Amino acid sequence: MASKVKLNDSNSTRVPAEDLQKQLTAIFEAVGTPKDDAEVAAKVLVSASVRGVDTHGVSNVVGYSKNAEDGTYTIPQKTEIISESETTALVSGGNGIGLVSAYRSMEIAIKKAKKHGLGMVSIKDGHHVGMVAYYAMMALEHDMIGMSMTTAAPAVRPALGAKKMMGTNPIGFAAPAGKERDFVLDMATSTVASGKIGLARRIGVPIPAGWAVTPEGEPITDPPEGENETWALNPLGNTREQGSHKGYGLSVMVDILCGVLSGGGFSSQLKRGENMSWVMAIDIGKFRDIDDFKAMMDDMIQELHATPPLPGEDAVLVAGDPEADAEDDRMANGVPVENSQYAAIRERAAEVGVEVII
Repeated sequence: MASKVKLNDSNSTRVPAEDLQKQLTAIFEAVGTPKDDAEVAAKVLVSASVRGVDTHGVSNVVGYSKNAEDGTYTIPQKTEIISESETTALVSGGNGIGLVSAYRSMEIAIKKAKKHGLGMVSIKDGHHVGMVAYYAMMALEHDMIGMSMTTAAPAVRPALGAKKMMGTNPIGFAAPAGKERDFVLDMATSTVASGKIGLARRIGVPIPAGWAVTPEGEPITDPPEGENETWALNPLGNTREQGSHKGYGLSVMVDILCGVLSGGGFSSQLKRGENMSWVMAIDIGKFRDIDDFKAMMDDMIQELHATPPLPGEDAVLVAGDPEADAEDDRMANGVPVENSQYAAIRERAAEVGVEVII
């Protein structure tokens, strides 16, 4: 059932990635975003769609640009360092576009890591950062390990709880390989990202039992509409017997590094749309020879891929494989944009007075 909650050629329109980049940049610029920031915001959203993370992709330009236009976001924004040491920084996102503040903060972390081997930044006064693994992946081109995470307003019940208290609080982690694909982990600490509920509803398919429950703990398979107290996502693990305390614990960890460390607030203190984040870069070369590191990464990935699969399964995958497959397909054949969202992006471009490119 879960495989049905995805885009295909019957419910989406394929668009070249470069056209999406131009269209989104133009929309962001039209609502007052400086060109450099507009290009960054567009790049993060397009990357998500290219890698198959459609819920965090290009369709979000509509809501983000409206937030910039109506003053929910402060535009132009100022991402500024509040306090710092050689390896750490506390940054204010300036109440601006979260994609931009997270990107600029990872640039700060990478710069510190180049000099001191490690850089980490906790970010307050922020908003939604999109695909959280993007910022971890920024470290790869510098031969670094990257890590990133972000809080969110309540959508997930704690283990044994009946009420939403945690955000989906996703974690991203990226490490470079040599001949093999880089290892890229991108995971919510809930059973599923909340955007997949909305996607399932828009394309008219049920959701698997285990994704969401009523306050009485009854599983939901008809995708609920909107954020309200009639339902909650399950923490990763779902039940006590299946380890729901693990997803719950990881979610609290994210809240601590992003919300408590920054002072911006943990999940249950946040309004919808507010997000506090945390990023880190580690310079591998400060530990060991980078080529030797990548060679060992290749050995590990190759051994995992060589694991005999369970009956009925094709092969054992490593984190980042499905996204890399999606990227290969979508860069060659165009990026699928869900039909109603495709229409919404075109409509938004016309509304703000820019050329409709897609």
